[in-house]
Amino acid sequence: MWAPLVDLVRLQRWGGRKAWIVLCQVMMIVTLFGIAQIDYANNFGLLIAMAIVHNVFASTCDVAIDSLAVNTLKEDERGTGFMFAGAYLGQGLGGGGAIFVAGRYGFDISFLYVCVLLLGVLAFVVFFVKDPTAGDIVIAKTNRVWRDLKTKLGKFFGDLYIGFFKSGRATKVGVIFALLPFGAMALGNAVATTLQVDIGMTNNAIAELNIYSTLISGAGCVIGGWIADKLGKLRMLALYYGLTAIPTLYLALLISGEFGLEGVSIVQYFATALAFSFCMGLHYGTSAAIFMGLTSPLVAATQFTAFMAMRNLTIAYSNSWQGAAVDSWGYGTMLYLDAFLVLLPLLLIPFLRQGPSLTPAPSVGTPSPETS
Repeated sequence: MWAPLVDLVRLQRWGGRKAWIVLCQVMMIVTLFGIAQIDYANNFGLLIAMAIVHNVFASTCDVAIDSLAVNTLKEDERGTGFMFAGAYLGQGLGGGGAIFVAGRYGFDISFLYVCVLLLGVLAFVVFFVKDPTAGDIVIAKTNRVWRDLKTKLGKFFGDLYIGFFKSGRATKVGVIFALLPFGAMALGNAVATTLQVDIGMTNNAIAELNIYSTLISGAGCVIGGWIADKLGKLRMLALYYGLTAIPTLYLALLISGEFGLEGVSIVQYFATALAFSFCMGLHYGTSAAIFMGLTSPLVAATQFTAFMAMRNLTIAYSNSWQGAAVDSWGYGTMLYLDAFLVLLPLLLIPFLRQGPSLTPAPSVGTPSPETS
């Protein structure tokens, strides 16, 4: 919702998108430190409110980083997967790692642990990250601010309309594609945690699996992106999506057997979940590269974030139907359905091939990623 703010308010004098990232990182640390001080047993409402405020800054930071990536990365650099591999690594450290810390030192200390991780990220951004477009735009005088803002808003929404609806068939198809399942998804969704508990995994085992899964997914991002850059992004994305169905079908066969959930050992589940995580990693960076290719650099924060928000919506409705399916038909049938739905996005992948872009060129000095 507030992605246009990042596109319109450039903060050029303070470093452009880097200023947005630094501001949001600082506020994420402040809000997390504040959450750690709350007596959440007696002030649960305050805990929820602080978590929402924290996530406003976290999502704004995500918007700024995506916008910086779209405007900085060249077409042949987008599929490498390092950005999403780093995201997976962060999820492992802040997810499973935080669970380990909470189990050993307490819930409050886990918040401080995550604050230390954020300080490390902040230091890296301050010393090593630079927005190449910073300084291209002359700061408006005070008495012209509101007039310029009105002009910018009109041009911005015009550019956004062109970016989504006048940039060729592929961009329109990309909207539908973003709303379809990105491969089989159940083993990476909320229902997987319930399944882990039902087969008897302990909290420590779940945390351990979370860490290993994110590390393997990160490796998959890099490997999948490298292969896709060599052999073609669309071709390999179709293959990667299809691969996510294999461990899903394998687990469905195990659960549908004579012994049901009791026939699935923790070792078997570990191996299946890690194989699935690797397959998910293979396609994550590659699909992001395709969405970057469909995004106009002029409205990068808003348009690319819109694509990612659609994918978040896909996760939300997938969690809903998968939970309902387990309640009605059991895990086995749900997993079979999840694997079958992979066919839907596969049918659209050939139509994501982008022709000549109709998106207006960015301002002078702004790198313009080629559309793929």
